[in-house]
Amino acid sequence: MAESIHRTDSIDGHGHPLCFKTQAGQNRPGVLGIHDAQDVFITHARAMGGHQKEAVVKEGQTGSSWRMVSDEGPALKGTDLAPFPLGYMSAGLQADLLQRVRQLAQAQDISLTSLSSSLENDYMFEGSFFKGTGVGHAYAPRFQVRAQSSASAEQVLGLVRQAVAASPLLASWATPLHNTFALYANGRRVTLRELASSTATVDDPFKTWSQAPTPLANADTLQDIVSKTQPVEVKNPTSPSGWEAGRVDIPIHGHSELADGLGRSVTWANRLGGSAFAIQSDDRLVGDQAPSALAHAYAGIAFCFMTQLLRYVEHHHMKVRALRMVQLSPCRIESSVAQAQPLDTHVFVHTEETDEVMERLMQMSARTCYLHAALGQSLAPEVSLFLNGHHQKKLFLKYPKIDRLRNWLSKIVLYPPIN
Repeated sequence: MAESIHRTDSIDGHGHPLCFKTQAGQNRPGVLGIHDAQDVFITHARAMGGHQKEAVVKEGQTGSSWRMVSDEGPALKGTDLAPFPLGYMSAGLQADLLQRVRQLAQAQDISLTSLSSSLENDYMFEGSFFKGTGVGHAYAPRFQVRAQSSASAEQVLGLVRQAVAASPLLASWATPLHNTFALYANGRRVTLRELASSTATVDDPFKTWSQAPTPLANADTLQDIVSKTQPVEVKNPTSPSGWEAGRVDIPIHGHSELADGLGRSVTWANRLGGSAFAIQSDDRLVGDQAPSALAHAYAGIAFCFMTQLLRYVEHHHMKVRALRMVQLSPCRIESSVAQAQPLDTHVFVHTEETDEVMERLMQMSARTCYLHAALGQSLAPEVSLFLNGHHQKKLFLKYPKIDRLRNWLSKIVLYPPIN
């Protein structure tokens, strides 16, 4: 990812798939399972031309590395060539939940003949982006889980409850996180006065990548891991000028299905225009044909934060180039309960701006990033279960009071269908 390729390449310039494996791992990370484990996913991301972005996610210490790209739709003047950042999170949330339900069912000898979901995930922008008063907001994800099984409703409800508890991704949504940051300008680390400062040291992505990533030869992976499906008919679309209106609602929709341990999610932005994208995931502990759901989700967070950086650089005419970042996403499962872990984000730039201007850029981007907003709140998921086509009654799932749960599991509700 050397500086020479910063603005000389594009998503469609190399002829590569939207997602491919760059390096084969030895073992899949244990946090993809339901048993005790801990690991760190590492994301290297960079800005390409316009609002196009590229990332490589390494799945823990011994897992594979996957290259993904992201773009924006017409509302943000993007080229709509790859999924928008929030789409990666939508796919990751659904696939991660479904695959944990599947693993638990297998462990408890409960037969599930089919398993799928749909998700509504709403965000909101408030204030003025151009005046620097904007704030991003997120709301609790609303799932519908559909299962076919000869098991009882209580058994399947138990699987869903345990799957939610074991998900590091859902734990990070339900527990307010105090994420940390670091800024490097022209090769020098800048002291941050307002944002929580990282205690870690990471290498500049330019030192890791001398050129753009390329597909691993002879890799046994799925075809079209990420692909465009079709344009989406948008009602009441959000235009670029809408970001000055004081409030912009951004509903994200998606659906997912799981078969043979492989997930396929389709996601779209209901008001931003652009296309729907299909995103495939592989969360098998033995098997490695697509990125895990966690890898997609963590890429989405990095892409979302970088989008905000790019927008502020563009609209405030900052003298910034070669924007790249490293994101550390730790995961931990203890006693079958996921422990929420803060993210650590390191941003590297070449710039003629002052340190104060660069820290202001970081602050504004962190404040308007929808996914950093989500991880800074307590947003326990809402889940509605359909078993064999029948909607279960409204149920409050009672969880034991375990300190690690931070009481959020006791608040999970199985709601009626999403209208």
